[in-house]
Amino acid sequence: MHFSVKNGLQYVKNFILNNFTNIKVPYSAQFELTLRCNGKCSFCSIHRLPTSFLKEKNEMTTREVKKIISDISQMGILALSFTGGEPTLRKDLPDLIYHAGVNYDFITGLATNGYLLPELFKKNDLKGLDYILLSLDYPNAPLHNKMRGLKVFDRVITSIKLANERNIKVIISTVVMNDNLKYLREMCELASKYGCSIEMYPCEDIIRVFPEKSYQVENVKELIPDISIWANIIRSLRKEYKNILTDPFSVEMIEKGGFGGYPNYHQNLLRCHVAEAYLFIRCDGLVDYPCKIHPIHSINSLKYSVSKIYHSQEVREVMEKHDDYEFCDGCRLGCAIASSMPARWKTVYAKYIKGFLDGNLT
Repeated sequence: MHFSVKNGLQYVKNFILNNFTNIKVPYSAQFELTLRCNGKCSFCSIHRLPTSFLKEKNEMTTREVKKIISDISQMGILALSFTGGEPTLRKDLPDLIYHAGVNYDFITGLATNGYLLPELFKKNDLKGLDYILLSLDYPNAPLHNKMRGLKVFDRVITSIKLANERNIKVIISTVVMNDNLKYLREMCELASKYGCSIEMYPCEDIIRVFPEKSYQVENVKELIPDISIWANIIRSLRKEYKNILTDPFSVEMIEKGGFGGYPNYHQNLLRCHVAEAYLFIRCDGLVDYPCKIHPIHSINSLKYSVSKIYHSQEVREVMEKHDDYEFCDGCRLGCAIASSMPARWKTVYAKYIKGFLDGNLT
């Protein structure tokens, strides 16, 4: 990734502003470009949503996304990622990547299942893209394809090779479940073979909250691994594989119960800083606070500037509560932990500086 001296200085500036002044600056932003997805992952609630939610007409136009990218570029944000659903279903994705990574010099990422990437790479070099977070849960095609509901394993391997040719960093993202705990060593071997970093966080019961109803996967708890077993496996593997991004700090946080639990917090390592450190923009342009999983405020970034939304009094009040909300109790989502880590020096070292020194973030 193109983490430069300039990026480092910008991070230090943001850190000082966030911790020693009343000025707040997010460290990263995420665009959910679409809720449409070509997979049917057993642990994901997206394909449980009503079909009316999953239509292209509900999504921001290219011009609208670009306008918001331009807006947030003025806020001093360092990194921007495109997610979904499956973001490669957007035909304008290469244009948006170029706009973010070249025109505005964000550290630009893409989270994808990899199914459409080979065809995308044949048509476009995806200039401006620094890294790909590529889903891969098993070291062989039959198991991975079954879990993802898509014949995608071979396309993932092809995507890794094509990304390597273009000097785009690949991070394999493995959702750890009961039945793939025994394959984690093979996953690390596979990642090493292809020059990838790998993150391995446990499957979670993610409830997607909408004003009229909430949606979740039935029987998802049957997929969730024993957290102590997962934690011990990660600790053991980290002694052998330097390409593992799942850091000891995150492992300890998750093992102790994650965020929340006010007033008797599960752990005193780190409060949730998602509302402060991270911008999440939904495919329809709404910005959710405190997070995308439990939005209590959803404000339209097509009507108000993202900066104005972020600095509003109602959002500031959400930031100050951190993970004191009842719904925060027991949250151990890897994305929430990773988004909160830049807010504290000790966690920045554990997650990012150590990863950089090990060669996993370069």
